[in-house]
Amino acid sequence: MFQTPLRVLSALRPNVSPLVIVATAVSTVVFTATPFLITGLADTYDMRPSRVGIISTAQLAGFVIASWGAGRLLRPRRRIVVWAVLLGAAANVTSALVPFGALIGVRVISGLSLGAIAWIAWAEVFGDDQRTGDIAVIGPLVGTVASPLLSSVMDLAGSDWVFIGLGVIHLVPLAFVGTSRLDSPDRIASQRHRPTRAAVAMLVALGLLTFGGSSVFIYAAAIGTDEVGLGVVVVSLVFSANNIVGIPSARWRGERRHAALWVGVTATCAVIVAAVHIGPLFIAALTIWGFAFWMALPAAFSTLARHSRYPAERAGDAQAYMAAGRVVGPVMGGAMYEVAPIALAIVGGGTMLLAAAVFAIMEQRPGVVARES
Repeated sequence: MFQTPLRVLSALRPNVSPLVIVATAVSTVVFTATPFLITGLADTYDMRPSRVGIISTAQLAGFVIASWGAGRLLRPRRRIVVWAVLLGAAANVTSALVPFGALIGVRVISGLSLGAIAWIAWAEVFGDDQRTGDIAVIGPLVGTVASPLLSSVMDLAGSDWVFIGLGVIHLVPLAFVGTSRLDSPDRIASQRHRPTRAAVAMLVALGLLTFGGSSVFIYAAAIGTDEVGLGVVVVSLVFSANNIVGIPSARWRGERRHAALWVGVTATCAVIVAAVHIGPLFIAALTIWGFAFWMALPAAFSTLARHSRYPAERAGDAQAYMAAGRVVGPVMGGAMYEVAPIALAIVGGGTMLLAAAVFAIMEQRPGVVARES
Protein backbone atom coordinates (compact mmCIF):
# COMPACT_ATOMS: atom_id res chain seq x y z
CA MET A 1 0.00 0.00 0.00
CA PHE A 2 2.79 2.44 0.84
CA GLN A 3 5.33 1.59 -1.87
CA THR A 4 4.08 3.94 -4.59
CA PRO A 5 3.31 6.99 -2.42
CA LEU A 6 6.57 6.66 -0.52
CA ARG A 7 8.54 6.53 -3.79
CA VAL A 8 6.82 9.70 -4.94
CA LEU A 9 7.41 11.33 -1.55
CA SER A 10 11.08 10.39 -1.78
CA ALA A 11 11.26 12.10 -5.17
CA LEU A 12 9.93 15.25 -3.52
CA ARG A 13 12.95 15.13 -1.15
CA PRO A 14 11.23 15.62 2.21
CA ASN A 15 13.25 17.00 5.12
CA VAL A 16 11.35 15.13 7.80
CA SER A 17 12.27 11.98 9.74
CA PRO A 18 11.23 8.75 7.94
CA LEU A 19 9.60 7.58 11.18
CA VAL A 20 7.34 10.65 11.20
CA ILE A 21 6.56 10.32 7.49
CA VAL A 22 5.53 6.66 7.74
CA ALA A 23 3.57 7.16 10.98
CA THR A 24 1.70 10.06 9.38
CA ALA A 25 1.04 7.93 6.30
CA VAL A 26 -0.46 5.21 8.50
CA SER A 27 -2.67 7.78 10.23
CA THR A 28 -3.83 8.99 6.82
CA VAL A 29 -4.89 5.48 5.84
CA VAL A 30 -6.95 5.14 9.03
CA PHE A 31 -8.73 8.43 8.42
CA THR A 32 -9.23 7.55 4.74
CA ALA A 33 -10.89 4.28 5.77
CA THR A 34 -13.55 5.95 7.91
CA PRO A 35 -16.09 6.93 5.18
CA PHE A 36 -15.90 3.41 3.71
CA LEU A 37 -16.19 1.82 7.15
CA ILE A 38 -19.34 3.84 7.82
CA THR A 39 -20.91 2.48 4.63
CA GLY A 40 -19.79 -1.10 5.33
CA LEU A 41 -20.83 -1.11 8.99
CA ALA A 42 -24.22 0.36 8.07
CA ASP A 43 -24.80 -2.70 5.87
CA THR A 44 -23.43 -5.11 8.48
CA TYR A 45 -25.59 -3.81 11.33
CA ASP A 46 -28.54 -2.75 9.14
CA MET A 47 -28.28 0.82 10.41
CA ARG A 48 -28.46 4.22 8.79
CA PRO A 49 -25.04 5.68 7.89
CA SER A 50 -25.96 8.72 9.98
CA ARG A 51 -26.05 6.54 13.10
CA VAL A 52 -22.88 4.65 12.25
CA GLY A 53 -21.14 8.00 11.82
CA ILE A 54 -20.76 8.11 15.61
CA ILE A 55 -17.58 6.05 15.17
CA SER A 56 -15.99 9.00 13.37
CA THR A 57 -17.00 11.34 16.18
CA ALA A 58 -15.59 8.92 18.76
CA GLN A 59 -12.29 8.61 16.90
CA LEU A 60 -11.96 12.36 16.50
CA ALA A 61 -12.78 12.90 20.16
CA GLY A 62 -9.80 10.73 21.04
CA PHE A 63 -7.74 12.66 18.50
CA VAL A 64 -8.57 15.98 20.18
CA ILE A 65 -7.80 14.64 23.66
CA ALA A 66 -4.40 13.36 22.55
CA SER A 67 -3.39 16.34 20.42
CA TRP A 68 -4.33 18.78 23.19
CA GLY A 69 -3.11 16.76 26.14
CA ALA A 70 0.14 15.40 24.73
CA GLY A 71 1.60 18.85 24.15
CA ARG A 72 0.94 19.77 27.76
CA LEU A 73 2.02 16.55 29.46
CA LEU A 74 4.66 14.99 27.21
CA ARG A 75 7.69 15.81 25.11
CA PRO A 76 8.00 14.44 21.54
CA ARG A 77 10.10 11.28 21.77
CA ARG A 78 10.56 8.20 19.64
CA ARG A 79 9.13 6.03 22.39
CA ILE A 80 5.90 8.06 22.24
CA VAL A 81 5.64 7.16 18.55
CA VAL A 82 6.19 3.50 19.42
CA TRP A 83 3.46 3.52 22.07
CA ALA A 84 1.11 5.39 19.73
CA VAL A 85 1.48 2.93 16.85
CA LEU A 86 1.14 -0.06 19.19
CA LEU A 87 -2.01 1.46 20.70
CA GLY A 88 -3.40 2.04 17.22
CA ALA A 89 -2.62 -1.52 16.16
CA ALA A 90 -4.38 -2.94 19.21
CA ALA A 91 -7.39 -0.65 18.79
CA ASN A 92 -7.92 -1.56 15.15
CA VAL A 93 -7.59 -5.31 15.62
CA THR A 94 -9.96 -5.12 18.60
CA SER A 95 -12.44 -3.19 16.44
CA ALA A 96 -12.90 -6.32 14.34
CA LEU A 97 -13.80 -8.41 17.39
CA VAL A 98 -16.28 -6.33 19.40
CA PRO A 99 -19.99 -5.46 18.93
CA PHE A 100 -21.02 -2.03 17.72
CA GLY A 101 -21.61 -0.59 21.19
CA ALA A 102 -18.09 -1.41 22.31
CA LEU A 103 -16.69 -0.33 18.94
CA ILE A 104 -17.48 3.29 19.76
CA GLY A 105 -15.17 3.19 22.79
CA VAL A 106 -12.45 1.39 20.86
CA ARG A 107 -12.48 4.09 18.17
CA VAL A 108 -11.78 6.66 20.89
CA ILE A 109 -8.60 4.69 21.64
CA SER A 110 -7.74 4.70 17.94
CA GLY A 111 -8.17 8.47 17.97
CA LEU A 112 -5.76 8.78 20.91
CA SER A 113 -3.14 7.01 18.81
CA LEU A 114 -3.77 9.22 15.79
CA GLY A 115 -3.73 12.39 17.87
CA ALA A 116 -0.37 11.54 19.44
CA ILE A 117 1.15 10.84 16.02
CA ALA A 118 -0.22 14.08 14.57
CA TRP A 119 1.09 16.07 17.53
CA ILE A 120 4.60 14.70 17.05
CA ALA A 121 4.49 15.22 13.27
CA TRP A 122 3.47 18.88 13.51
CA ALA A 123 5.89 19.49 16.39
CA GLU A 124 8.67 18.33 14.04
CA VAL A 125 7.85 20.94 11.39
CA PHE A 126 6.90 23.73 13.80
CA GLY A 127 7.75 27.13 12.28
CA ASP A 128 9.31 25.70 9.09
CA ASP A 129 7.18 26.39 5.99
CA GLN A 130 9.05 23.96 3.73
CA ARG A 131 8.84 21.05 6.17
CA THR A 132 5.19 21.88 6.82
CA GLY A 133 4.59 21.21 3.14
CA ASP A 134 6.38 17.87 3.51
CA ILE A 135 3.85 16.83 6.17
CA ALA A 136 0.80 18.38 4.47
CA VAL A 137 1.40 16.55 1.19
CA ILE A 138 1.37 13.11 2.87
CA GLY A 139 -2.41 13.21 3.29
CA PRO A 140 -3.44 13.57 -0.35
CA LEU A 141 -0.49 11.49 -1.55
CA VAL A 142 -1.25 8.41 0.54
CA GLY A 143 -5.01 8.87 0.26
CA THR A 144 -4.72 8.55 -3.52
CA VAL A 145 -3.63 4.92 -3.22
CA ALA A 146 -5.44 4.04 -0.01
CA SER A 147 -8.99 4.85 -1.15
CA PRO A 148 -9.37 2.19 -3.91
CA LEU A 149 -7.47 -0.43 -1.90
CA LEU A 150 -9.63 0.09 1.18
CA SER A 151 -12.86 0.03 -0.81
CA SER A 152 -11.75 -3.19 -2.55
CA VAL A 153 -11.02 -4.90 0.77
CA MET A 154 -14.35 -3.67 2.11
CA ASP A 155 -16.21 -4.97 -0.92
CA LEU A 156 -14.47 -8.36 -0.97
CA ALA A 157 -13.97 -9.15 2.71
CA GLY A 158 -15.99 -6.73 4.83
CA SER A 159 -15.27 -4.23 7.58
CA ASP A 160 -13.66 -6.73 9.97
CA TRP A 161 -10.79 -7.37 7.58
CA VAL A 162 -10.40 -3.64 6.96
CA PHE A 163 -9.93 -3.17 10.71
CA ILE A 164 -7.43 -6.02 10.86
CA GLY A 165 -5.53 -4.58 7.90
CA LEU A 166 -5.38 -1.20 9.62
CA GLY A 167 -4.01 -2.90 12.71
CA VAL A 168 -1.26 -4.61 10.72
CA ILE A 169 -0.10 -1.49 8.88
CA HIS A 170 0.11 0.34 12.21
CA LEU A 171 3.20 -1.76 12.89
CA VAL A 172 5.06 -0.52 9.79
CA PRO A 173 6.56 2.59 11.50
CA LEU A 174 8.33 0.36 14.02
CA ALA A 175 10.80 -0.59 11.28
CA PHE A 176 12.03 3.04 11.20
CA VAL A 177 12.42 3.67 14.92
CA GLY A 178 16.10 2.76 15.12
CA THR A 179 17.14 4.89 12.14
CA SER A 180 15.24 8.10 12.89
CA ARG A 181 15.91 11.07 15.14
CA LEU A 182 13.31 13.62 16.20
CA ASP A 183 14.27 17.30 16.19
CA SER A 184 11.36 18.65 18.23
CA PRO A 185 12.64 17.52 21.70
CA ASP A 186 15.49 20.04 21.31
CA ARG A 187 13.07 22.97 21.14
CA ILE A 188 12.44 25.00 24.26
CA ALA A 189 8.91 26.00 25.18
CA SER A 190 8.29 29.74 25.54
CA GLN A 191 5.68 31.88 27.27
CA ARG A 192 2.30 31.87 25.50
CA HIS A 193 0.40 35.01 24.55
CA ARG A 194 -3.26 35.72 23.99
CA PRO A 195 -4.42 36.18 20.37
CA THR A 196 -5.79 39.41 18.93
CA ARG A 197 -9.52 39.67 18.25
CA ALA A 198 -8.88 39.26 14.54
CA ALA A 199 -6.92 36.06 15.20
CA VAL A 200 -9.74 34.71 17.40
CA ALA A 201 -12.25 35.39 14.62
CA MET A 202 -10.14 33.46 12.14
CA LEU A 203 -9.56 30.60 14.56
CA VAL A 204 -13.33 30.28 14.93
CA ALA A 205 -13.64 30.43 11.14
CA LEU A 206 -11.18 27.54 10.79
CA GLY A 207 -13.29 25.56 13.24
CA LEU A 208 -16.38 26.36 11.15
CA LEU A 209 -14.55 25.27 7.99
CA THR A 210 -13.73 21.83 9.37
CA PHE A 211 -17.15 21.56 11.06
CA GLY A 212 -18.97 22.12 7.78
CA GLY A 213 -16.52 20.14 5.69
CA SER A 214 -16.45 17.07 7.92
CA SER A 215 -20.25 17.07 8.28
CA VAL A 216 -20.51 16.44 4.54
CA PHE A 217 -17.26 14.67 3.67
CA ILE A 218 -17.65 11.85 6.18
CA TYR A 219 -20.92 10.84 4.49
CA ALA A 220 -19.72 11.41 0.92
CA ALA A 221 -19.20 7.69 0.28
CA ALA A 222 -22.72 6.90 1.52
CA ILE A 223 -24.17 9.72 -0.58
CA GLY A 224 -22.30 8.50 -3.65
CA THR A 225 -23.58 4.94 -3.35
CA ASP A 226 -27.05 5.42 -1.81
CA GLU A 227 -28.18 8.75 -3.27
CA VAL A 228 -26.24 9.11 -6.53
CA GLY A 229 -26.22 5.40 -7.36
CA LEU A 230 -22.50 4.98 -8.06
CA GLY A 231 -20.66 1.75 -7.36
CA VAL A 232 -18.30 1.41 -4.42
CA VAL A 233 -15.26 1.15 -6.70
CA VAL A 234 -16.27 4.27 -8.63
CA VAL A 235 -16.74 6.22 -5.40
CA SER A 236 -13.33 5.09 -4.17
CA LEU A 237 -11.75 6.29 -7.40
CA VAL A 238 -13.41 9.66 -6.93
CA PHE A 239 -11.89 9.83 -3.46
CA SER A 240 -8.53 9.06 -5.07
CA ALA A 241 -9.09 11.88 -7.55
CA ASN A 242 -9.87 14.17 -4.60
CA ASN A 243 -6.48 13.30 -3.15
CA ILE A 244 -4.55 13.46 -6.44
CA VAL A 245 -5.59 17.02 -7.21
CA GLY A 246 -4.75 17.98 -3.62
CA ILE A 247 -1.08 17.05 -4.05
CA PRO A 248 0.02 20.07 -6.12
CA SER A 249 -2.01 22.51 -4.03
CA ALA A 250 -0.68 21.10 -0.74
CA ARG A 251 2.87 21.23 -2.09
CA TRP A 252 2.56 24.70 -3.67
CA ARG A 253 5.64 26.82 -2.91
CA GLY A 254 4.31 30.19 -4.03
CA GLU A 255 2.56 32.89 -2.03
CA ARG A 256 -0.64 31.70 -0.38
CA ARG A 257 -3.49 34.14 -1.02
CA HIS A 258 -7.27 34.36 -1.51
CA ALA A 259 -8.31 32.21 1.44
CA ALA A 260 -11.92 33.43 1.19
CA LEU A 261 -12.14 32.47 -2.50
CA TRP A 262 -10.85 28.95 -1.96
CA VAL A 263 -12.95 28.37 1.16
CA GLY A 264 -15.94 29.50 -0.90
CA VAL A 265 -15.09 27.04 -3.68
CA THR A 266 -14.78 24.26 -1.10
CA ALA A 267 -18.17 25.19 0.35
CA THR A 268 -19.77 25.13 -3.10
CA CYS A 269 -18.36 21.66 -3.70
CA ALA A 270 -19.78 20.48 -0.38
CA VAL A 271 -23.24 21.75 -1.32
CA ILE A 272 -23.12 19.96 -4.69
CA VAL A 273 -21.91 16.69 -3.14
CA ALA A 274 -24.68 16.69 -0.55
CA ALA A 275 -27.61 18.05 -2.55
CA VAL A 276 -27.09 17.53 -6.31
CA HIS A 277 -27.33 13.79 -6.88
CA ILE A 278 -26.16 13.71 -10.49
CA GLY A 279 -23.21 11.43 -11.16
CA PRO A 280 -20.94 13.76 -13.22
CA LEU A 281 -21.57 16.70 -10.88
CA PHE A 282 -20.90 14.60 -7.78
CA ILE A 283 -17.63 13.35 -9.29
CA ALA A 284 -16.53 16.82 -10.37
CA ALA A 285 -17.43 18.46 -7.05
CA LEU A 286 -15.72 15.86 -4.86
CA THR A 287 -12.62 16.03 -7.06
CA ILE A 288 -12.38 19.84 -7.10
CA TRP A 289 -12.94 19.82 -3.33
CA GLY A 290 -9.51 18.23 -2.84
CA PHE A 291 -7.68 20.94 -4.80
CA ALA A 292 -9.66 23.82 -3.30
CA PHE A 293 -9.30 22.66 0.30
CA TRP A 294 -5.51 22.42 0.11
CA MET A 295 -5.39 25.85 -1.52
CA ALA A 296 -7.74 27.25 1.14
CA LEU A 297 -6.11 25.91 4.28
CA PRO A 298 -2.53 27.22 3.83
CA ALA A 299 -3.95 30.54 2.56
CA ALA A 300 -6.08 30.73 5.70
CA PHE A 301 -3.01 30.04 7.82
CA SER A 302 -1.14 32.83 6.02
CA THR A 303 -3.97 35.27 6.67
CA LEU A 304 -4.03 34.22 10.31
CA ALA A 305 -0.26 34.71 10.54
CA ARG A 306 -0.50 38.23 9.10
CA HIS A 307 -2.94 39.17 11.85
CA SER A 308 -0.89 37.55 14.63
CA ARG A 309 2.10 38.90 16.50
CA TYR A 310 2.99 35.34 17.52
CA PRO A 311 1.99 33.23 14.49
CA ALA A 312 3.70 30.06 15.73
CA GLU A 313 1.40 30.00 18.75
CA ARG A 314 -1.65 30.64 16.59
CA ALA A 315 -0.68 27.72 14.33
CA GLY A 316 -1.04 25.40 17.32
CA ASP A 317 -4.35 27.02 18.25
CA ALA A 318 -5.56 26.55 14.68
CA GLN A 319 -4.97 22.79 14.87
CA ALA A 320 -7.02 22.64 18.07
CA TYR A 321 -9.94 24.66 16.68
CA MET A 322 -9.97 22.59 13.50
CA ALA A 323 -9.91 19.34 15.44
CA ALA A 324 -12.85 20.51 17.54
CA GLY A 325 -14.77 21.29 14.36
CA ARG A 326 -14.09 17.81 13.03
CA VAL A 327 -15.44 16.25 16.24
CA VAL A 328 -18.78 18.06 16.14
CA GLY A 329 -19.23 18.05 12.35
CA PRO A 330 -20.05 14.36 11.82
CA VAL A 331 -22.61 14.45 14.66
CA MET A 332 -24.47 17.40 13.18
CA GLY A 333 -24.00 16.02 9.67
CA GLY A 334 -25.50 12.70 10.69
CA ALA A 335 -28.54 14.43 12.17
CA MET A 336 -29.02 16.53 9.03
CA TYR A 337 -28.48 13.56 6.72
CA GLU A 338 -31.16 11.71 8.66
CA VAL A 339 -33.56 14.56 7.89
CA ALA A 340 -32.58 14.97 4.23
CA PRO A 341 -29.42 15.43 2.16
CA ILE A 342 -30.53 18.99 1.33
CA ALA A 343 -30.51 19.81 5.05
CA LEU A 344 -26.94 18.50 5.21
CA ALA A 345 -26.01 20.73 2.25
CA ILE A 346 -27.53 23.81 3.88
CA VAL A 347 -25.87 23.31 7.26
CA GLY A 348 -22.49 22.05 6.01
CA GLY A 349 -22.11 24.37 3.05
CA GLY A 350 -23.65 27.34 4.85
CA THR A 351 -21.23 27.03 7.75
CA MET A 352 -18.28 26.93 5.37
CA LEU A 353 -19.57 30.00 3.53
CA LEU A 354 -19.71 31.80 6.88
CA ALA A 355 -16.04 30.94 7.35
CA ALA A 356 -15.32 32.29 3.87
CA ALA A 357 -17.03 35.56 4.80
CA VAL A 358 -14.79 35.94 7.87
CA PHE A 359 -11.65 35.49 5.78
CA ALA A 360 -12.98 37.87 3.11
CA ILE A 361 -13.29 40.58 5.76
CA MET A 362 -9.87 39.87 7.27
CA GLU A 363 -8.14 39.86 3.88
CA GLN A 364 -9.27 43.44 3.37
CA ARG A 365 -7.79 44.58 6.67
CA PRO A 366 -4.11 45.41 7.31
CA GLY A 367 -2.00 43.00 9.30
CA VAL A 368 -1.52 43.22 13.02
CA VAL A 369 -0.12 46.53 14.22
CA ALA A 370 -0.30 46.00 17.95
CA ARG A 371 1.55 43.41 19.95
CA GLU A 372 -0.62 40.60 21.31
CA SER A 373 -0.88 40.79 25.06
